[in-house]
Amino acid sequence: MKRMMFPAIAAALFVAPTLAAAQAPAPQTPPQSEPPVAAAPAQAAPKAEAKAMVARGELVKVDADGKKITVKGADGVETEFAYNDATEIAGGRDGAAGLATKSGSQVAVAFTSENGVKTATKIEIQGGAGAEK
Repeated sequence: MKRMMFPAIAAALFVAPTLAAAQAPAPQTPPQSEPPVAAAPAQAAPKAEAKAMVARGELVKVDADGKKITVKGADGVETEFAYNDATEIAGGRDGAAGLATKSGSQVAVAFTSENGVKTATKIEIQGGAGAEK
């Protein structure tokens, strides 16, 4: 009887997992009635209007080669502004070239901010160490 018991147990061990697997539901995929449609190319978001703002503070740095200025506000925070040939510069001589001599002056910078870049539209030298009277 022991000889018959071993093959019976072995057969049960092999048959039981097979029967259990047969009972499990097969994963179903949703029917595809139409082929997948290729996504349309992403269109650029409409350009947001750049909002004009004004910052006031002390002109602390001028990078003439990079066309950037740094202004330190009353709160002590330094902000960098890009400028270009269209930027109006008032209150000093020599336009953008003369900005380097105006460090320490109080300035008002009208600027627009777009894509994280603040671009000066007008730099007005108001007074201070390098301002003209």
